[in-house]
Amino acid sequence: MLAVVSFAVLAAASVASAQTPECPCPLPPTTPPLWFGRAELSFLSTSGNTDTTSIGGGLELNYKPSPWLFTLKGAYLKAATDGITTAESFAGSLRGSRDLTERLDVYGNAAYLRNRFSGIDNLYGFDGGVGFKLLNSPAYFLRLEGGVGWAHEEDLLLPPPAVPITTTKSYATVKSALAFKWQFTKAAAFTNDFTFLDDLDDTSNWFMTDKAAIAANISSIFALQASWTLLYRNQPSSPAFGHTDTATAVGLVAKF
Repeated sequence: MLAVVSFAVLAAASVASAQTPECPCPLPPTTPPLWFGRAELSFLSTSGNTDTTSIGGGLELNYKPSPWLFTLKGAYLKAATDGITTAESFAGSLRGSRDLTERLDVYGNAAYLRNRFSGIDNLYGFDGGVGFKLLNSPAYFLRLEGGVGWAHEEDLLLPPPAVPITTTKSYATVKSALAFKWQFTKAAAFTNDFTFLDDLDDTSNWFMTDKAAIAANISSIFALQASWTLLYRNQPSSPAFGHTDTATAVGLVAKF
């Protein structure tokens, strides 16, 4: 009897050990992609008593061999009324950053801006500093950064289409920036990118830029986006230019 019971217990144990555990099972870790990015396109046209057109585009390309991240960005905007260009701007940047901890990183950045209707013929800038992630969760992301750098500015004294007359200056800069993202649903998110740049030689010569956007996914690749962009210049190059330029756009975003 003892031998029979022992045999039955061993057989039951071997059958139990051979069974596959029921799921849910933890998924194997996935390797993040080295390359990723996004492209934006917006277009608006009206006709009638006044014909207006505006076109905007943007590209962001990222390369992330952790703990490094390299980002190339470009953005273009053009607007015309009755065939006459009324606004045109181009901005580009190349950035490299390295994570020191989960929240702290260091970065270096090179940027270019051309907005002749705001009086900026060419603006080159280089800066480096430290960034800190205050929030870093699937729903909320908030990163602050601060740094110092150098800028070369070429300004127009008269708005287009006047013959370009420019002044130039170079100066040391101090920069602060904020990047925020709120993923309020699985398919929709709000983002805001803010930058403040100040001339250390003349502190009244400062710039502020901000871009707020809401994007909603319509597929795994494409999303619809509405955005609002601000450029504020505290000290325009001449009284012929105003302090503030804004742009509102609705367009399509492709993620890759």
